[in-house]
Amino acid sequence: MARGGAAGRTSVSTSKKRTSAATGRGSDAMAKKSLPAGIGDDAIVMLKADHKVVEGLFKQFEKSGNDPSGKRAIVDQVIKELTTHVYIEETLFYPTAREAAPDTAEHVLESIEEHHVVVWMMSELASTDTSDERFDAKMSVLMENVRHYVQEEEKEWFPQVRKAMGRAALQHLGARMAAAKSQAPADPLELLSADA
Repeated sequence: MARGGAAGRTSVSTSKKRTSAATGRGSDAMAKKSLPAGIGDDAIVMLKADHKVVEGLFKQFEKSGNDPSGKRAIVDQVIKELTTHVYIEETLFYPTAREAAPDTAEHVLESIEEHHVVVWMMSELASTDTSDERFDAKMSVLMENVRHYVQEEEKEWFPQVRKAMGRAALQHLGARMAAAKSQAPADPLELLSADA
């Protein structure tokens, strides 16, 4: 795992309390928008597709008005999608990209710290009722953080990684990432960056 001082760590603490809201409960319509399988995609194409799915959910939330059950379903789906996305980045993409492009190590470390903030925000959102006056504010801050992170990743870092790795290596990594999605934890606090 690509974490400062924790590379190679293979287990995650399971003693943390699971949040039931992070288990991906949501409407059937939300489930259909889950992250694409990515079979045949290279790793960067897959991550960009994940970003689009999450951005679509953010836009749905922004248009949801005062529908508490709709907002809850959207937030639960965002938590599910982002937890899976962060899992494949931290377990496969970051370590591989860091090895291929060592001069981007600082970006990886910064990304882990950004994940740390997002993971804890997701955990709070999972346990915050939609009637809580802070619910929408928490979601707005999460969206701002993720959008900033995505912009940096896509415009600054992905081009460096693509140049360093090449198409074949990225396709191989993409296949591994697609296979690993089913192993992602349901609870964001079980991600490596929760302890960063």
